[in-house]
Amino acid sequence: MYRRAFLTGLSATLLPGFASAYPAVPYVEATWPDLRDTTDKIILNWRASWSLTCQIKEELITDLIAQNPEYDQLTFVDVDWDTFGPSVWAQRLKVQRRSTLIAVRGKNEIGRIVNEPFERSIKRFLDAALAA
Repeated sequence: MYRRAFLTGLSATLLPGFASAYPAVPYVEATWPDLRDTTDKIILNWRASWSLTCQIKEELITDLIAQNPEYDQLTFVDVDWDTFGPSVWAQRLKVQRRSTLIAVRGKNEIGRIVNEPFERSIKRFLDAALAA
């Protein structure tokens, strides 16, 4: 566990380009009910800062947002896997691993993709979220 924290800090220092560049807000339990009760289309990004797959996925999302300004209509929420992965909330949502994207609107799930760091898959997912 300490090795992950060290490597995360080291990579953030040496590779600043890997920091999240897309417009995401961190998940906070206290603000989740307010987000959930809106009509906004929310993308829950279950991620780990030490995961290369998660970093690739974030870069792809950043590129896709740059290509299609309509994605700005989506609200991106980063959920820290190390903190919330073992939670009851993750169990209720049936999130079994990091690198999971879940699109929700209100209390309804629009779609999800798990461990698919491919531009085509993420684009299809974001398009479905916009269309919902």
